[in-house]
Amino acid sequence: MSSKIDRNRIDAQAADDGVATGWRPQAGFIHSVTSPDQLERLNASGGIAVSFATQGRSVHLAFQGSQSETLSVWETQSRTGFITSPMMTAELVTIRFVEAGAMVRINQNGADVIVSPAQALLTSFDVMRREQATPGFLAISATVSRSAVLDACRALFGAETTMLPQFETVVDLDTTGLRAVRSTVTALRQHLSTAAGPIDLMLPLLQEVLLYQLAGSWPMIGTGSSLYIPTATGRAVRQAVDYIEAHLRERIAIRDLAEAAGISVRALQIAFKQQMGCTPINYIIARRLDRVHAQLRLSESETIRQVAASWGFVHMSDFAKRYRERFGHLPSSRHAGD
Repeated sequence: MSSKIDRNRIDAQAADDGVATGWRPQAGFIHSVTSPDQLERLNASGGIAVSFATQGRSVHLAFQGSQSETLSVWETQSRTGFITSPMMTAELVTIRFVEAGAMVRINQNGADVIVSPAQALLTSFDVMRREQATPGFLAISATVSRSAVLDACRALFGAETTMLPQFETVVDLDTTGLRAVRSTVTALRQHLSTAAGPIDLMLPLLQEVLLYQLAGSWPMIGTGSSLYIPTATGRAVRQAVDYIEAHLRERIAIRDLAEAAGISVRALQIAFKQQMGCTPINYIIARRLDRVHAQLRLSESETIRQVAASWGFVHMSDFAKRYRERFGHLPSSRHAGD
């Protein structure tokens, strides 16, 4: 892709045209656009935060995902490329992982940002002016609220800050932490692709983990590694474990877990790795799997789905994979090892 940007052309093609601007939560959406008329109807339908414009006569745009009041996750691909512009103002932070093609983002201050494959973008929605995706574009993206990221920073480091740190805008996915952020966004996308009826205890954990991974792993401008992280005692970890055991059937927030232990989220994460050999979320999942395993061995009347759902596992393919990794066999072999 050429780095030369025809800003006048982008502005002309993505100019406001009075289309509907009502953003709304959607449990799931799928859009496939192959004509200018379909693109016009998509823009007029509202429900999303941006409007789309073509880069030429032909158009191919496909995206699918879900969005709530606090989280949106979606995949986008386009054979022809496209241009977007905001249809609303929102206090949102966008995370985008480019898999193929490239995207040029033009901010309100006129700065051009180019994101290529194996790179990721992190930026506030309110500074966006235009985005231009090249032909052959493929990306997975997520948005979270600025306030949620700020809360995660406070919980993670125990700091009473009123402003978001200055995160790097474009980063290479060359660290374990950034690849973990990418993995969690993908897990959320897969998790949200299946509608869940019963209480889903995995989804809130994944959302919270994404925020902490983002705050803890994404490079910041000018901060280095000077943040002080207090050492957690064995007593604090035991208090956290006691809290987990008492609330396994309920939604457990890592932040609440840290408060029960009397330490910051970051200190809790480090202590769990050192003393338990795993992260808090992996410990919670493992203990819930243990309860499912025990219940399946004792009960013949309940189905696997019923037992799994009673412990917060509502996506059966994900549950079966985790179960097999922990016990060495599928849940259908409920008496294996007897």
